[in-house]
Amino acid sequence: MGFDMEMDDFLEEQEFNKKELERLKREIMEEAEKVHKDYVDNPSDISGSVINIHENSPFLDVDKYEEPVFSGSRWKHVIKKQ
Repeated sequence: MGFDMEMDDFLEEQEFNKKELERLKREIMEEAEKVHKDYVDNPSDISGSVINIHENSPFLDVDKYEEPVFSGSRWKHVIKKQ
């Protein structure tokens, strides 16, 4: 009798977990659809691309006149000199 009760409890918990996961999945999908619709209705000017430049980056180097050392096409092949 003890094993049967444990098995019944396990199956009930398993069924509850399955229903809870389905509910959460629906909730997440509904929220994702809202976000998508909002983006379609109000598109962003930002592309989503992010560029990070480290504080020691050669892209921040300047010459004696405080002008950028690298600009335009000179940015293509930059190697920091130590």
